[in-house]
Amino acid sequence: MRSNNGLSWPLGAKCALSLTYDDGLASQFKYAVPQLVQYGIKGTFFPSTWGLTNPENFRIWNQISSAGHEIGCHTLHHPCGNSFDFVKKGYSLQDYTLDRMEKEIMTNIELIREFGYKSKDLVFAYPCGQTALGARLETDYKPLIENMFIAARGTKRDYAVPGNILMNEVPCFGVEDDGQGLINIVKEAERTGTWAVILFHGVGGDYISVTAEAHAELLGYLKDNKDVWTAQFGKVAQYIKNINEG
Repeated sequence: MRSNNGLSWPLGAKCALSLTYDDGLASQFKYAVPQLVQYGIKGTFFPSTWGLTNPENFRIWNQISSAGHEIGCHTLHHPCGNSFDFVKKGYSLQDYTLDRMEKEIMTNIELIREFGYKSKDLVFAYPCGQTALGARLETDYKPLIENMFIAARGTKRDYAVPGNILMNEVPCFGVEDDGQGLINIVKEAERTGTWAVILFHGVGGDYISVTAEAHAELLGYLKDNKDVWTAQFGKVAQYIKNINEG
């Protein structure tokens, strides 16, 4: 494993960790958010926009944001390649142009700004981790994202090494692990001084799920662990950018 290129993490921590949650699932409301509150840990949520526009969900997201959790952009319609059977007709990445994607993301940004964010403070997660669009997926849209966000999370499974991170596609660990498996991801980040980003979908339900017990076991390991700087995705990304630019 590569080293962290000499970067010092805040508060004397050995590594950084960000917990991210995609799609705005009901199990996140039911289990993940209360557990985060219980253990005093802040996460980053990337809800699909349909989840934001529902009036009841909007109230919940406003509460989540007000509690210090981060809400990022994940597009309006969650476009993925047409090889995924859940993609609706007309909303695959093969149906998109850069102009259409830009307009969709701008609308997404306006929704997120209703929680009090400034455009320069926002983060993004690629639906399905895919970064190209067009009829043959021939057009990379990462440069578009780089111009609009502090950082963007992809789905490539790896640790993020300061000094060697492409902020327009930060790697992560998509998980369906038990509690010890999740903790082992963090322990390797501690050993190497890197930034580990964990991607959750379901927590105690829904799809691509971990159990609520596994999630709580991870949070228990993180609580008061001074070797791990656990912070929102955008906060860690901005810290690294400030160090690199300073």
